[in-house]
Amino acid sequence: MNTGVKLEPIASLLQKQFFIRSYQRGYRWDEDQANDLLNDFNGFIEQENKHEDEFYCLQPVVVRKMPPSEKMKIDFSQEPVYEVIDGQQRITTIVIVLHYLLHALSGEVRLKLPTIAYEVRPESKKILASFNNYMMDDEKQKELEDDIDFYHMKIVYDTIVKWFEGKTHLHIPFLKLLTSYKINNVRVIWYEVGEKENSIEVFRRFNVGKIPLSNAELIKALLLKNNTDVSPSLIFSIAKEWQMIENQLQDPYLWGFLNPKKNYTSRIEYLFDLLFRKEKLKNKNLQIEFDKKFGTDKSAVFRFFQERISKAGNNLQPIWDEIVLVYEQIEQWYNHPEHYHYIGYLQNYERPRETNDIVFDIMKLSEDDDEYFKSKSDLTDYLIGKIKTDSASWFNNKKKITLIYEQKNLQKLRNLFFLFNVETCIKISLSGDGEETYRLPFKLNKDNNYDIEHIDSKTEREPSEMDNKEKAEYLRDLYLDYETELYYKIQELHPEAFAEGKFSQHWVETNILTNLPKLDVILEEVLEELDKKLSGEGDQLPDKNCIGNLTALNSTINRSYGNSFYKTKRRRIIEEDQAGTYIPVTSKNIFLKYYSKYPQKYSRWTASDVNEYTKELESCLNKFMQDENV
Repeated sequence: MNTGVKLEPIASLLQKQFFIRSYQRGYRWDEDQANDLLNDFNGFIEQENKHEDEFYCLQPVVVRKMPPSEKMKIDFSQEPVYEVIDGQQRITTIVIVLHYLLHALSGEVRLKLPTIAYEVRPESKKILASFNNYMMDDEKQKELEDDIDFYHMKIVYDTIVKWFEGKTHLHIPFLKLLTSYKINNVRVIWYEVGEKENSIEVFRRFNVGKIPLSNAELIKALLLKNNTDVSPSLIFSIAKEWQMIENQLQDPYLWGFLNPKKNYTSRIEYLFDLLFRKEKLKNKNLQIEFDKKFGTDKSAVFRFFQERISKAGNNLQPIWDEIVLVYEQIEQWYNHPEHYHYIGYLQNYERPRETNDIVFDIMKLSEDDDEYFKSKSDLTDYLIGKIKTDSASWFNNKKKITLIYEQKNLQKLRNLFFLFNVETCIKISLSGDGEETYRLPFKLNKDNNYDIEHIDSKTEREPSEMDNKEKAEYLRDLYLDYETELYYKIQELHPEAFAEGKFSQHWVETNILTNLPKLDVILEEVLEELDKKLSGEGDQLPDKNCIGNLTALNSTINRSYGNSFYKTKRRRIIEEDQAGTYIPVTSKNIFLKYYSKYPQKYSRWTASDVNEYTKELESCLNKFMQDENV
């Protein structure tokens, strides 16, 4: 377990001793990183109207206090020695900056600097203790150039010298920034792990993939640190509930329903972000003060909770209860069929621009007015109202869908069919006498890209645009899917495909190949025959771009069969469904003619199918349409 995490001024590090073990990469900062750091410091110095308690915060430094048995093996004083697990580049650079400032202000300031020793560089302790002497002596500088670590240190020192050219007035402000304990200083997030921790394993955790400590991990360290004033049973309870919440948020379906816009290494951090944002909005007039106090960088959430936990002392229960309450609220929505689907839709639908997430909006409204959502139905009505506002352009005042297939409408169409799928899943979910029988898996929905598909293809595939492989596959599909319509044409072209008067599908699979003689001629004759058969059935679609001839379908499936005939699409979708591919329930229903009352032709998508499917769409989405008199 860690022994503590806190914000430490750089000044508190000046008396400390640091040891860099051989498993570390070594010092590798260069001009760009040094300039960035100096520019950031200068930006903070020049910032106007700073509060006395405002500070510049560096990223975490992870350390382990070395036990006496280890410390005895290295040349350090009797004071504590800290093994630096993560952050050695920042600590070393700060020491180099201070060396430069002490030299530039020679005779004006006396200051003890941190002691740093690299395990693989026994002379490093001596060199870093008198770094300016090496920088001022050409012969000594050559010693540094032979070692990669010292070579980079020299580069950074030279960069610092160059940066301060013409800026001697900044020497004192920089020194104050780095050596002040209280006012307008530089602080570091000091993360200390226990002495018994395996430092190499801790290093691996922090450095594989270079994933930095998250706000959640830092806050957890504050809550669970060794504190004799806090009840051990409370610490145990927080640790247990923390793990439970984190485990639950790892559920891909719960997380897919929430769909935060930010990636989290520790998902419980989403809850901290929500509470931080809510607190920030409590008094809009103080937002500038809030930002100045806690910053606007990625560590602002940690600093906010660090202050709260510090002020709470041993009374951590109210802070933790607030976190648990947010999670319990999310869990209630997740387990409520309508709230789950409507919040999931609003969190996952396509937007022309980024907007606040609905989870935060609900929390904010509840905070503004305790009576805002008196019942579950109030929240349901609010969610429906939000969707209605966002979808108003899809419908006219006669409660009819006005969208047709046009490039400018594709995003709206994807959202419409997504909502149709959501509303259908709610109906299924509520049909089980209190037992939820089905819910839309937002995680799977998010994992797919969707095309707007013409159910009856706008244009069938042109053989002239295909290579021989595609032509053979197309002909094979036509024979398999339209055996009845093409029976006599197949018999005419391939009498060998019939055994005892029966057509052999196995023959089709093994003989319709790219080297089939007269493939082009055969395909042309077959398409001509099929066109006669299908056109003879009547009931043609008046407009293939109308809403009743459209659906959203996984792009990989849609593009795999191109502009095939309806019956081929139907077979392919059934095969994909049987293979376990996620297909939206409404898309499956369409190709099963679920919405057609009396389907008589499975070979085509007819005008009758279009009309009945359109009625189902408009009936299902009726609650999201404005009243006619509005």
